[in-house]
Amino acid sequence: MRKILFLLFFPILLSAQGVELNPTTNYTVISSGPSEGYDRPRVIVTANNNPFIIWSKLSSPKSIRARKWNGTTFGNAVDVVGSDLMPTGFIGPEIAAKGDTVYLIFESLLHANHVIYLKKSFDGGITFSDTIRVSENSNTHKFAMPNVAVRVDGNPVISYMECLPNWTDWKQTVRTSFDFGQTFSSPADVSALTPGEPCDCCQSTMVTNGNDDVLLLFRNNDNNVRNSYIAKSNDGGITFTSAQDLDDVNWVFNSCPTSSPVGAVNNDSIMIVRRNGGSGVNKLYKSNVNMNDLQKSYFTQLDASNAPLQDKAEIASFKNSPNWSVVVWEENRNGVKECFYSIIDDNGANLNAGVISDTSIFGHKIEPDISHVYDNNFAIVYTASTQHEVHFIFASVLDIILNTSEVNSQNQQIVKSVDFLGKTITPEGNKPFLNIYNDGSVERKIIIE
Repeated sequence: MRKILFLLFFPILLSAQGVELNPTTNYTVISSGPSEGYDRPRVIVTANNNPFIIWSKLSSPKSIRARKWNGTTFGNAVDVVGSDLMPTGFIGPEIAAKGDTVYLIFESLLHANHVIYLKKSFDGGITFSDTIRVSENSNTHKFAMPNVAVRVDGNPVISYMECLPNWTDWKQTVRTSFDFGQTFSSPADVSALTPGEPCDCCQSTMVTNGNDDVLLLFRNNDNNVRNSYIAKSNDGGITFTSAQDLDDVNWVFNSCPTSSPVGAVNNDSIMIVRRNGGSGVNKLYKSNVNMNDLQKSYFTQLDASNAPLQDKAEIASFKNSPNWSVVVWEENRNGVKECFYSIIDDNGANLNAGVISDTSIFGHKIEPDISHVYDNNFAIVYTASTQHEVHFIFASVLDIILNTSEVNSQNQQIVKSVDFLGKTITPEGNKPFLNIYNDGSVERKIIIE
C-alpha cells in the first residue's frame, strides 16, 4: 500500500486570509452533577496565564464554586461563597481580574431587599476576603444582577440594578472604587440618560479602557422597545454624561428577553455584540463603536445563520495585535443547542465561524464564556446541560493558509496529535489531524492511503 503524507504548516503569525478557532486540549470536565454544580460558568485569566473558573451550584446547599489552573492541572473545586450567604443563581455571579487581583460579585438573598456583595483576592483566587457590601443599606429598594470590571490600576467598577420593593421603577446603577473595593462612590443612575427604564431581567456589562473611560452596555425598555444602549463615563465610573442607542432596528417585545449586550476594547473603539429580534428572528448583531463619540460604524449580523435564536454572547479581544475579537454564543441550529464561535476583525469582517462545543456528546451546550489567555490562545467554558457538566476548552486561533514549508524537526518535538475537536488521537489513514509541537507551532496533516 502506498502512503502519501501531506503536510500543511501553521505559522504562529496570524493572517487575515484564513483563520479558525481550534481546541488544542481535550474538553475537560470541570464540574459534574447537581452535587458539584454546573450552572452558568465564567472564566477569567489571572497572572501567569492561569485560567480561573467559577460557577453556581443551585442544589441545596447553594454555593458559588471555583477551580484554578495551577500550571499543570486544575486544582480541587472549592466554595468561594457558601450557603450562609444565600447566593442566587439568576444571572450571576460575575468575576473580573487584573493580574492576580480578582473581584467576585454576586447577589445575595440574605435580606428581603437582596444585597450586592463583593469578595476580592490578591493572590489570584487562592484566598478571598470577607464580603463587602456594595449596594446601599436601604429598606426602600431591591438590588439585583450585578457585574464587575477592573480598571488598569486594579480598582473595581460595579454595576447593578435597583428597583422599588414591588419590583417597579428600575434603575441601572454604577459605583466605582479607588481603594480596591474598600469604599465606593455614590451610585450613578446611568439609565437617567435614556428614555424609559432599563430592561428588568437583562444584566448590564462594562468595558474599561485605562483608568478613566468606563462604558456601560445595557438593554433599555422604552414602551416595550428593547434596544441596547451604551453610556460613557470619563471619570472612572463616578458620573456618566452621554448615551447612545446601538440598534438600527427597533425590537418591540412585551417582556424582558434576558439577554445582555457585550463588548471588548479594540484600539480606540469597542466591538459590541447584542441580540435583536426586530426582524422577527432573534439574531446577534455586531457593531464597531467609537469610544469618543459612541457612534457605530455598522449594524450587521454576527453570523449568517437561519436558526430561530442566537443568544448568550460573550466576547474577548486579542490583547495585542491583531485587532481581532472572538465571540462565542449558544444557538439551536439542528434541534440541539451548541456553542458557536466567530472571529471578527476590527472592520467587522467575519474571518471564520463554527462550532466550539464538543459535538461528540449528545445534548444541549449552553452559556459559554471566553477570555483571552496569551498570543492567539483563548480559554472557553460552557455548560453541557444534558450531562449536568461544566466543560473547559483551551483553544487557539490558527492560520490555515497552506504553506509548503516543512517543519524544522531538528529543533521541534511533537507533544501530541489531536483531531479537529482537540481530542488526543493516534493518526489514521485518510483522516486529517493536527500535530502540536513543543514550541507552540501546529501543523495539519493527512495520510492518504
